[in-house]
Amino acid sequence: MKVRRLKEEKLDITKKSDFNRIYELYGYKAFSFLIHHLQNRQEAEDLLQDVFVNLWQKRHEIEIKGKMENFLITSCKNKMIDHFRKNKKILHQDLEDIPEKQVVTTPEDVMVLAELKSKMLGNFKKMPTRTKEIFLLSRKNGLTNKEIAKNLKITEKTVEYHIRKTINQLRTLYSFLF
Repeated sequence: MKVRRLKEEKLDITKKSDFNRIYELYGYKAFSFLIHHLQNRQEAEDLLQDVFVNLWQKRHEIEIKGKMENFLITSCKNKMIDHFRKNKKILHQDLEDIPEKQVVTTPEDVMVLAELKSKMLGNFKKMPTRTKEIFLLSRKNGLTNKEIAKNLKITEKTVEYHIRKTINQLRTLYSFLF
């Protein structure tokens, strides 16, 4: 059996005492990450438990090369993605296309959706003016890249660049949704 030691903590995930120490050191950070994104304490607790149960069950197979904190946050992101897909709570949608009259089952869902939309719009507003203009012409007005290029007297490649830039920034910021 190969012993897997964690660099910065010098803890062995195959030992129960070290595993408990990992939970003590990083459980709160992982929980904070989950509750921030889920806005639901029970769901956050359930997913955190799933992450640690999965880590314990696969402790002999997993090789953690980087920081334990990064590994756990990535595991939490993956659990959230699975959770969203499983419950069909949030679907991949373009910015500004989140419907106002979406069927939402709980007040928590309404709150999470409103907060997500607000954050996305806030981050969108911070982008360069030209990038925002091109993205809105494409997504909100439904213009083709060729039409946008002609109207703004720029190349189609420039239009593609700005649209790709916006989508990539949003994916990076909200990678847990995609």
